[in-house]
Amino acid sequence: MPECRGCGVNSRHSWCEICEILVPHITGQDSNMIEGPEAVEAVRHELGHPDTRPNRIWSAIRRLDSSEAEWAMSAQPNNSITRIGGDPPEWEIDDGDQEIMDSGSIRHASTARRRRLQRGGILPDGSHLSWADGRFYLDGIPLDVPYHGLRKMMRRTRGIQNVDWKKLLLSVSLACTKHQTRRELRAGQHGRQTTIHPAAMMRLDGDPRRVPHFMRAMGLPRWGLPTERSRYRPDWFRGASWMDAWDSLRPLDVRDMDDMMIPMTLHIKNGRLQLRVRRNRGWKRLEVESHPLVWSLLVSWSLAPPRSDSHQRLRCLQQSLFADTEIDLISKEDRQGIKMLSGIIQENDNVDVDRANGGFVVKGTSGARYRVVPGVGGHNTRFVVNGIGHESGHRGRRERGAPPGWHQDRNSLCIVESPELRRLVIGDALSSITLSLLDDLKSQQYIDTLRGYIREVTPRTVDPQVAAVRQAENLRFRLRNNLAEYRTRRYTVLFPQLWGVMLRCPLGERMTFTAMRRGHPNVTFDGCETAFATEGQLERNVIYQMLEASGWQRDQHEERVRRTQRIYIRTGTGLQNLANRVEEFAGMLEPVLTVNQRVRLVANPVWSYFERNNPGIRALLPGTDQRLD
Repeated sequence: MPECRGCGVNSRHSWCEICEILVPHITGQDSNMIEGPEAVEAVRHELGHPDTRPNRIWSAIRRLDSSEAEWAMSAQPNNSITRIGGDPPEWEIDDGDQEIMDSGSIRHASTARRRRLQRGGILPDGSHLSWADGRFYLDGIPLDVPYHGLRKMMRRTRGIQNVDWKKLLLSVSLACTKHQTRRELRAGQHGRQTTIHPAAMMRLDGDPRRVPHFMRAMGLPRWGLPTERSRYRPDWFRGASWMDAWDSLRPLDVRDMDDMMIPMTLHIKNGRLQLRVRRNRGWKRLEVESHPLVWSLLVSWSLAPPRSDSHQRLRCLQQSLFADTEIDLISKEDRQGIKMLSGIIQENDNVDVDRANGGFVVKGTSGARYRVVPGVGGHNTRFVVNGIGHESGHRGRRERGAPPGWHQDRNSLCIVESPELRRLVIGDALSSITLSLLDDLKSQQYIDTLRGYIREVTPRTVDPQVAAVRQAENLRFRLRNNLAEYRTRRYTVLFPQLWGVMLRCPLGERMTFTAMRRGHPNVTFDGCETAFATEGQLERNVIYQMLEASGWQRDQHEERVRRTQRIYIRTGTGLQNLANRVEEFAGMLEPVLTVNQRVRLVANPVWSYFERNNPGIRALLPGTDQRLD
């Protein structure tokens, strides 16, 4: 049986199921995009066995006998426009122009320089290139241009006249376009270095045969991409070798989704064309030699279909040719970390590989279940841990009315990597968190989020009598928080009680009526413990009417002494028959107890709940010498 290319264990396929999950996070390359030694040696032989120095590899690419660059070396005359003011000058930029483009700001540029850049110039093939407000335009088409490298090539005297610069620069810009799906954005570190194949995305967006199911599967808008992402048209690249390769394929289908996800290859950064390659000390971005033949070949390989020999040649170049042959794609430490995690999974029945979600499912000693997925989590951890319920099948909140599968969409558990754990490779880090989750009852002592999650999902055996009491408490709680019940009690019980206190207080009693403070009473009395909190201007207006009707007046002298506004003193007892006054301020509360102008929350009118015969000065009624709420 062949060995796994990652950890070296026996496997039916090139990669075991654990390496298929971890290798993309270790290398930044999907496992099915990593080339074997035979393919790498074939490409090295094709290039003449250059050493790992970049200039030697660029020279080998220039000498390569390949027809894949011919599409960019046969210029088509593009200067067929007659201009009244004459043709623009040849395109060129100086050091000052480069500084403005590097900064991305035109704030410090002079008007004359901005006008000259906006006017642009003519490339050797007749196409017109200009720059305005931080963006290049080629014959009116917005694109990204590696202007540092282009400036170097324009200074050459040979080898640039027969280049189709328009097609080449558009192809370079397309090859550097990054498309990510929501699925890849959730993939963390691996997702940062992958993209939907830009050429396939261009064809898909302009293809009437595409279906909404495909776009939905890719996590993209159902009917295409935004204009900025879909500015390229396939007919601009007709005749290019990579475009012919796509035209020979069948129409794209949902089954092609995984094949369309490829590693990032070419980038434009600070005006330089860069190729992402693996060096002896890890992945780096190297500036590509400024030569039209090198650019055209790298672009042809990058934009070719993922399963083609051309694209495979580029992957071999990226992954192996810039690093020493004895440097493995996966380091010895990473291999040992994978083997350690593999041993834990094989020896423990409570850990399973979850290939569908690209992670592992762990069952702890508490019976709680977890999903561990490699990727960037909270606090920049290298893994994400989600709770997925309890082994018993009960889902904690599910018993209290939560929808099915609520654990699958819950927030991830916050588990922070210690400094010691961060120094380990990802395989060792996953092994450590897996062992902690296997013994979660012990681990909850130092991982607080585990304690709350275990308590939440563990089924509880409840005595029937206790359950009945809890149900009654729950019903009372729901009743207290019911808006209709709250309004009814407030305006048919609490306000009448406050009215009774106002009528019974002795002469000379003072009441303080301050501004509203949420959660705190703003109506207090000097001679009793009655306190009340108003809510809104309506209730304040009702209390003003109640004070006037029961013989209270504003005591401005006491306000100056206490330096407090709205202090009232009782100077009289009011009328004996208060029916008219009660109906007046009670009528202000009627609309609040009526829903949709038709449905009343109480059967009787509001005034029927208030005392209308003045009881005079006497003891307060039971239950009113306290806070009313």
